[in-house]
Amino acid sequence: MNSKPILAALDDDTEILTVVSAIAEKAGFSVVANTQPNALLDLLDETPPLVIVLDLQMPQMDGIQVLRELANRQVQAGIILLTGMDERTIAAAEGYATARGLTVVAAMQKPFVPEDLLAHLIKAGSAMAPLTPKELEAAILGEDLVVYYQPTLRHFADGSWDISAMEALLRWNHPTKGLLMPEQFIEMAEQNGLGRPMTDFVIRRGIEEIKGWQASRMSLGLRINISAGLIADLDFPDRLEATLQEHDIDPSLLALEITETAMLDQNSDMFDIMTRLRVKNVNLAIDDFGIGYSSLTQLFAMPFNEMKIDKSLMKRIPQSNEACIMVTALVDLAHKLNLSVCAEGVETEEALRYLHEIGCDSAQGYFISKPIPASQVREVIHQWDRRQSLQSQTPSETAASA
Repeated sequence: MNSKPILAALDDDTEILTVVSAIAEKAGFSVVANTQPNALLDLLDETPPLVIVLDLQMPQMDGIQVLRELANRQVQAGIILLTGMDERTIAAAEGYATARGLTVVAAMQKPFVPEDLLAHLIKAGSAMAPLTPKELEAAILGEDLVVYYQPTLRHFADGSWDISAMEALLRWNHPTKGLLMPEQFIEMAEQNGLGRPMTDFVIRRGIEEIKGWQASRMSLGLRINISAGLIADLDFPDRLEATLQEHDIDPSLLALEITETAMLDQNSDMFDIMTRLRVKNVNLAIDDFGIGYSSLTQLFAMPFNEMKIDKSLMKRIPQSNEACIMVTALVDLAHKLNLSVCAEGVETEEALRYLHEIGCDSAQGYFISKPIPASQVREVIHQWDRRQSLQSQTPSETAASA
């Protein structure tokens, strides 16, 4: 069985195809060369290529038509445009492909330098190759995993909203694919037993940041999403406590967010672990509440002390009357159960104002700040405090401070 990734080359010039095929094989590809677009399209249904090298000037079906068809089929291959057209036309073709959701990894003019094409193919092969557990394991042990932070506001009685905590959000700074979001690798991590070391990494890094914030006179809590695997690990509460004690961190500064879906398979170990975490004064939030798996039983059967309302509800606030009724009811229910409430997905000032009106305790979302590197935390707090200060001033005070 051929384990080499497949490269499909489409050009009406057979001599060009011969050269491209030789270079692609040197780059580690198994090549399927075509002079007819339909042959390429048939290949997509049989053995999808990892990379496609495409000419723009062809009879019967030109390169733009081929790109249109590739986009209609939602092809995920990396595309290299190799054509004799002028730079402006190539740029327009690249822009069209990108706008249609295709991935253009390179664009080259004919005649081309073979070494340049080889370099592009090697890079494209690496960039488009599927992620592997081995890569992720190396990233956990090395320096490729990074933690970003998204501020959480706390609502005070006087109506003000101050940044009180940071949610730690994992990113993978992949050497060839760039900065990857969690949804691109979390499932693979869980399926290959890497959820625990990955989450442990986030916890250690986040706790180290708390210590740094305290040294800089910033009083901030930390929120961390934990994997389903950790609520099946009986040693987790003790490991967490040891890490907190090592850095002399008050456990109440830490909130662990657990998704509703992770709670579906409840067992005695889960009760054991979560109850011990609360006994150790670590906060527990039920995350993404309201996305379809909601079970009111979880709110009192498990030792949560916070409900986190899912952003799918908040994005419709305050325009949707139904969403407003739902969010208001959830806040009221949580408070009656002695739970605090955090609403995520706050994207407008109107949404934050609505949360103030209904007495929501905390808020998070792009209106406050997108996730940021640790180095930007102080500046984001300063910017938010300034926004709050300007909003509280009278028009004459605002003009004087401008």
